[in-house]
Amino acid sequence: MRPDQSPLIDAQKEGKQGHRVLCLFDSRKATLIINLITLALLILTFVLFAVYVAKPNIYEIILFCISTILFLSAIIGACSYRACAVSVALIWEIIAIVLNIIWVATYDWSAVPQENQTKFIASSAVLLAWRVLAIYADITFVHEVRKGIIPPE
Repeated sequence: MRPDQSPLIDAQKEGKQGHRVLCLFDSRKATLIINLITLALLILTFVLFAVYVAKPNIYEIILFCISTILFLSAIIGACSYRACAVSVALIWEIIAIVLNIIWVATYDWSAVPQENQTKFIASSAVLLAWRVLAIYADITFVHEVRKGIIPPE
């Protein structure tokens, strides 16, 4: 007996294809959500730092601008299924995680009061974990778009 060959039933489609990030979202939604949250937190952190901590130097302003542009690139790339735009942001995330690890490893922790050391170390660990999650979502998205697993249709 032959299976139903009705044009209304797609025999090839067996549900959504692709990988789930954190068992919640497909890679496109995960890339969008993570980069939107990261962009919002980046802007909030920069404003709070500039207002309450210190006047940013030119190096920090340049890094902020590059990060903002590349997070927007990832968001636009995920919306328009452009693997190249997300790949550029992915490269920046990898560079940023390496710079964060170097900063944590070379920071003079003796200058920080004992009660604040735990807070700084915990916030650095959370930041690194968040960056790893962002890298994972971006890599998954780029892989699935290039393999044709999640086409724009």
